[in-house]
Amino acid sequence: MSDRALVMVVDDDPIMQSLYEDALSPDFELLPANSGVEALALLEQRRPDVVLMDVDMPGLDGYQTCRLLQANMVQAPPVLFVSARDQLQDRMRGYDAGGSDYVCKPWQAPELVIKIRRLLEQVSQTKALEGERDEAVNAVLSSADMAGELGVVLDFQRGLNTCRDYRAVADLLFQTLERYDLDGCLRISGRGGALSINRSGQCSALEWSILESLAAQTEGPRIRPIHQNTSFNFGQIILFVRNLTMCRSADMEAEARERQGRAIDNVALLLEGAVARLATLDSGQVEQDLDRIRRMVQLTKSALANVAQRNRAISATVHQSFEQLQNELEESFVHLGLMRSQEEHLTELVKAHAQTAMAALEQARDTEAALRRIVQELDG
Repeated sequence: MSDRALVMVVDDDPIMQSLYEDALSPDFELLPANSGVEALALLEQRRPDVVLMDVDMPGLDGYQTCRLLQANMVQAPPVLFVSARDQLQDRMRGYDAGGSDYVCKPWQAPELVIKIRRLLEQVSQTKALEGERDEAVNAVLSSADMAGELGVVLDFQRGLNTCRDYRAVADLLFQTLERYDLDGCLRISGRGGALSINRSGQCSALEWSILESLAAQTEGPRIRPIHQNTSFNFGQIILFVRNLTMCRSADMEAEARERQGRAIDNVALLLEGAVARLATLDSGQVEQDLDRIRRMVQLTKSALANVAQRNRAISATVHQSFEQLQNELEESFVHLGLMRSQEEHLTELVKAHAQTAMAALEQARDTEAALRRIVQELDG
């Protein structure tokens, strides 16, 4: 196939067609048409780079043919009118019909070649400008998309500040994924427990098994392709997103590839923010645990103080009671008329019980001391 520009020559005069052939064929490939009707029919089969159009033709004249050409084609080629008429009103009729240039008969071959080349340059420049325009429009649209997507990320970050537990973080994450037309299931684990859910609630058995498998993958990249899906393992948060593929085929449109890449990046940004919020929640849980331990230590200290006071009081009471019992027993020996061996046996029996009671109280003091040491360790 020739790389030369294709010029359609529309003229009903065979002699003129021959002249055009001689003048233009060294520089261009020619496509002759003997009438406006034939030209329109040929345009349905081939697309010339330039149309050379005679004005005065029977049936459809050049102006009418140009109007129909412009109406029937999305991007019509430029039309160079050729006419023996050289009045301003004739040129204006060519302009109104949609022509790009006008040359009068008799024409000179160099002039005709120059005008055709100039039209070809204009077409080339127009295509280049349209390409730049399309790139600029796509860049603007892409920037708008990115701004909108980042706005979603910022909304998510602001929303995280109101989340007070794991479930609130998960619900906000699913709401944000829905704004990206994404869905899946996730697992959150930490000091606040473990949570495995999807957007509707509890995970299905299959989703749970997928999350279990992802949790076992502790090494390697945090973001992995799984068939047409993508998994995100950020430690505390494991997210499985359906129909978000990391494998982008060569035949995929550039815009679609870019959009998918941004989606993966945006989900990663969401998870980074969620992990940070979980750390804050967990640190708050730690502080709550410490406060609870401090309160327990204070309560234990108070209880130990009461126990120690009661133990001392009980020890004093027991010791005093056995001394009194011993004295009363010795006084009663005078009236009981017991043998000396019996008196000694009763005395030893009372002493033995006194020692047993005091030993039990001593063990209670040992337990109290051990508890006090534990409290001191907890108190730091």
